[in-house]
Amino acid sequence: MKDKLNLIGYSLVFLGVVLFILKSTESISIYYIDYITITIGIGIVLVGGLIYGKEKHLLCRIGWHRFEHVGRDAEVKFAFIYKCNRCGRTKRVVRSTGGVG
Repeated sequence: MKDKLNLIGYSLVFLGVVLFILKSTESISIYYIDYITITIGIGIVLVGGLIYGKEKHLLCRIGWHRFEHVGRDAEVKFAFIYKCNRCGRTKRVVRSTGGVG
């Protein structure tokens, strides 16, 4: 169900952006339907994240984690490990610069 809500929400955001671009070319006359469509789409995505999210913290449920650098990966030289301060989720990020120094 979360996938369906995300699909509907992101589709509405995309439709709103397309309507905004069409409105800026002055080819059609629509008033505020583009802003309303984008707002409803973002709202649907946020509500879906709040309802079906597995994390305990509300901000982490909608995807706003607060990551902090905790170390480097032992296998890959350019990979860094980050951990969320709120929910404890970890992620591994590969940097292209390789960490100078």
